[in-house]
Amino acid sequence: MTNDQLPVADPWFAITEVEPGLHRITEPHCVRLVRANCFLVKGTTHDLLVDSGMGVGRLRPALAPLLDKPLILFSTHAHLDHRGGHWEFPDAEILVHPAEAGDLRAPDAQKGLSFAQFAPDQRARLAAAGFDTQGWLVDAVPWRGYDLDGYRLEGAEPTRLVGEGDVVDIGSRRFTVLHLPGHSPGSIAVWEAETGTLIGGDAIYDGILIDDLPGGDVAAYVETMRRLAGLPVRVVHGGHRDSFGRERLAEIVRGYLESRGAA
Repeated sequence: MTNDQLPVADPWFAITEVEPGLHRITEPHCVRLVRANCFLVKGTTHDLLVDSGMGVGRLRPALAPLLDKPLILFSTHAHLDHRGGHWEFPDAEILVHPAEAGDLRAPDAQKGLSFAQFAPDQRARLAAAGFDTQGWLVDAVPWRGYDLDGYRLEGAEPTRLVGEGDVVDIGSRRFTVLHLPGHSPGSIAVWEAETGTLIGGDAIYDGILIDDLPGGDVAAYVETMRRLAGLPVRVVHGGHRDSFGRERLAEIVRGYLESRGAA
């Protein structure tokens, strides 16, 4: 399939208020592998945006009706499907773990939106995990004439490096940063103990957990899973797929640990 055969999807983003003051933002026309979740949390002094998606469509105009305060942009990690739109928010306070800061500033060259750019061994691992690795990373384009081959990641300059125990304060809500390595060295999440809310990025979601990308670490991921099992969560908003509760979290953790011989 060539670029001009893909349909136009307008709007590009799907935005849903999953809880009062908490919106989930997805890109339905990205393939499952890179169809990540972003979350916008409204506060009294700041708005908090957790991740920014692929950067295929333009995120800032889509969020404009919801943004009315200074923005904090929290980066769970620096993989392309979670930081592609960071460059659109140069006036935001951009937070990232030190281990991911270099990749956020100067991402690896991303050559278009085709699976063909992935190394054969990466494609083989993804295929073995159940992903369709043929064709494009999208099944539509955000506007007519969009250049799929011209897609590139843009660098973004962090304004604050954060790690375990740091606080993200948006006035009416305060989140604690958890360092949850394994998927990537600097994977971080925000945790609100008062409400039992975890926004976990790719450290935890209800799908195939990936620990063999560059920077992945199975031993670290095992410890992250054990830690999450003891967290008194009410709801987990993961980096992909739907949100879930404590019972499903326990099942995901148990399944991962069993798959790695660490149960």
